[in-house]
Amino acid sequence: MNKQASFLCDAVGTTVTVYIRGEIDHHTAVSIRNGIDGVLFEKRPEKLILDLSGVSFMDSSGLGLIMGRLSVMKSLGGEMTLQQPSRETRTMLQLAGMERLLSIVYTDEIHEKQQIKAKKAYIPPKAESVPCRQASREKSKTGSGKRRTGAPKTTA
Repeated sequence: MNKQASFLCDAVGTTVTVYIRGEIDHHTAVSIRNGIDGVLFEKRPEKLILDLSGVSFMDSSGLGLIMGRLSVMKSLGGEMTLQQPSRETRTMLQLAGMERLLSIVYTDEIHEKQQIKAKKAYIPPKAESVPCRQASREKSKTGSGKRRTGAPKTTA
């Protein structure tokens, strides 16, 4: 893997947009994190947008980077959005359940439908009302009307 990664911060008003390019792994996440945090604590934005369209690879360190920036933004009283995640990062984000934690903006039609679907609450289908059956007492060969259970009784 190419261990190259870069980012560019763009601050406009109360919004900071960070464009990340390359691979996010445990080698590159530290420098990206330190750079973004420096901008966040200096600018104290109301909104952070991480543009992931240029990310070619992301492992769990990338998820940690995202979750850490979400935590920083919450501590600053702001919000965070992921923007245009690349195809290489979408599966990782979906498997991690990131749609439940923050807004992810997709630009293509397929993932736009997935975003709409993820926002809808899950409504389970209605269960059919089925009355409980009582155990029927079948007559045994002796005709006593009782069911035999367990070991036969022995008399002494």
